[in-house]
Amino acid sequence: MVSIKKEYSVSDLKTLNNYADEIFRIIETSKKVLIATHENPEGDAISSAIAMGIFLKTIDKDVYLYDKDQIPNNLKFLPQVDKFLNEFPKEPIDLLIVVDCGEFSRIGANYEQLSGINRIINIDHHFTNTFFGHSNLVLPDASSTGEVLFYLFLAYGAYVNDIVYSPFDSFLGDKLGEPPLPCGMEERKKILSFVTDDIALSLYTSILTDTGSFHYSSANKRAFYICSVLNEYNLDPAKIATELFETKPAEMYFLLGKSLNTLEFSSNGKVASMVGTKKMIEDVLKEADGNRINGLYENFVNYPRSIQGVEIAIFFRETGFNQYRLNFRSKSYANVAYVAEKFGGGGHKFAAGCKVSGDINEIKNEVYKYCGEII
Repeated sequence: MVSIKKEYSVSDLKTLNNYADEIFRIIETSKKVLIATHENPEGDAISSAIAMGIFLKTIDKDVYLYDKDQIPNNLKFLPQVDKFLNEFPKEPIDLLIVVDCGEFSRIGANYEQLSGINRIINIDHHFTNTFFGHSNLVLPDASSTGEVLFYLFLAYGAYVNDIVYSPFDSFLGDKLGEPPLPCGMEERKKILSFVTDDIALSLYTSILTDTGSFHYSSANKRAFYICSVLNEYNLDPAKIATELFETKPAEMYFLLGKSLNTLEFSSNGKVASMVGTKKMIEDVLKEADGNRINGLYENFVNYPRSIQGVEIAIFFRETGFNQYRLNFRSKSYANVAYVAEKFGGGGHKFAAGCKVSGDINEIKNEVYKYCGEII
């Protein structure tokens, strides 16, 4: 394998315009590509991995999709979900592309095995990203990693078709200015030539999930514009929304009832939290005749977030004895990444997470203290 000695980072759209050709050179001079994302994946992670995989296959790359955990049931309508491996491939890998993952260790168990790959491209939108790749394409202002990939695919369409056009300049800030895509049908078709129906479905799902179906502050003008372009493809937005948000198993609601009983408040009602334990899942699965269902606790943090007067919501999920995964959400102004970073985690201003070990009551007290500092 040829090592890329020059390391660089892209952290805004203008920089991406300068380095797009370098990214394409790395991709084009690789053959076997492994695409990985973070453990416990959600919509943006899985959708972005799939979109990147389909794109690479269209330019004749051997693609391996990796995710250590099961794909949530509400994402199984996506194309290529049956292609994910839960073990690293034995074949030598030329290029590792990690999507929607703020730090290398979040790929999951045995992630160290991948550190020896000579080419690593890190594509993400978390402002707490550690820039662990040889090439880092991290746009913190993007709504999702899917949005970042949309720019990349448009740039490649212009690059391959030798069109002097930057899809980035018109997207800077929140002012769209001139139409981001040219009005001439032939030129527009060429620039979009690497966005297929399946890629459009994946990117739309990515943006829809990471904006909370356009509820969150990440639902900026660019996100709406991109989704309007993606809807020119063979998409059924109503069906996608049904698959994502209206196919919950009954067991999830049994579990929600148990978890809601743990609801408590701090900081005069501005902080609300819930707890999910392994015992709750065991009780629910016993009632469900042992039917194993992945992602039962997904998005539970949004229930305390929706309460009037609450600014910060926290979900404490038990993962082992005295081990918890914490999910944070804020509603309008609190930077919950500040709290997550105190425990070695990270994320976005309005959505973050971390892993913590210890007694749950002691953990709560410490978390509430840091939340109080940003309220």
